[in-house]
Amino acid sequence: MTFRSSPAFAVAMADTRPALAVVTGGKSGIGRALAIKIASFPFIDQVLAVSRYIKQEDVEGCAKVTPLAADVSTEQGRTAIATEVERICGPRHQRTKQLRFLVHSAGIIEPVTPVLDVLPQDLRQAMNVNCEAPFFLTTALYDYMTPLDARGVAGRVLHVSTGAAHGAPPVGWSVYGITKAAFFQSFRVLEREYRELGGSVVVGSFKPGVVDTTMQGTIRSAPKESMPTVDVFKGMKERVALPSELHKARPPPRGTLDTPENVAHFAEFLLVGCDDETFANRDNPSEWDIRLPENFPLWIPEENLQKH
Repeated sequence: MTFRSSPAFAVAMADTRPALAVVTGGKSGIGRALAIKIASFPFIDQVLAVSRYIKQEDVEGCAKVTPLAADVSTEQGRTAIATEVERICGPRHQRTKQLRFLVHSAGIIEPVTPVLDVLPQDLRQAMNVNCEAPFFLTTALYDYMTPLDARGVAGRVLHVSTGAAHGAPPVGWSVYGITKAAFFQSFRVLEREYRELGGSVVVGSFKPGVVDTTMQGTIRSAPKESMPTVDVFKGMKERVALPSELHKARPPPRGTLDTPENVAHFAEFLLVGCDDETFANRDNPSEWDIRLPENFPLWIPEENLQKH
């Protein structure tokens, strides 16, 4: 049984009233792919793709995706996002539309440098972007994500996490690993406290694997003295999926880069293919991982599994 025929999928589709989604980091990579995927859901009539310098041409051809230039790492930027959400959904307690999904894909890995060269401002900036910004945007938008009435379904917050948040990351990734570990902990805190508030908003998190994004470009450009394993990541760039494969959900490749589009297939399962408890992964001390083979049948059609 595919997730599209599951009871959880039926529940997700039960409230067909037009709804909104917000995706940060929506200019490129995983964020853009997730914005496009969410726009394909029939009950979503608009997706705000948020990034500091995003323009209309960045989302050209995606009729339901609207660019919103805002810096989520600043209070001013988060206020701009909340103001636009209120304009679309209506005042907090008189809403005519629900913010169904909030996806946190924005993040930075800079600077890629040994710990002895890290400056206090480097860690502060990474903590601001990778943890503080999504945390405060999530709390600012809480009221817009709750169901409109008893017929509605809970809004979902999805963190795009990383394996670097668990255990020591590669040498050179110190600020990224430390701040993404804080991001992971913020997911657990929000999930627990929102559940205690009644479950009107649920929070989930997943590790997307090693994906062909602009962040990977930053990693590959690091000098070897800053990141001794840089050649490993350079080698991963040698093959990515062909354009003809982008519409197919498939197991993440080994030893090379996955595509943002494949990650979007997995995120689709998380957003509309599982119930609230499963989405939050409450029985697991970690989070969802796209690379775990035991999860493949949950989101990959059987015919695609047989090809790999």
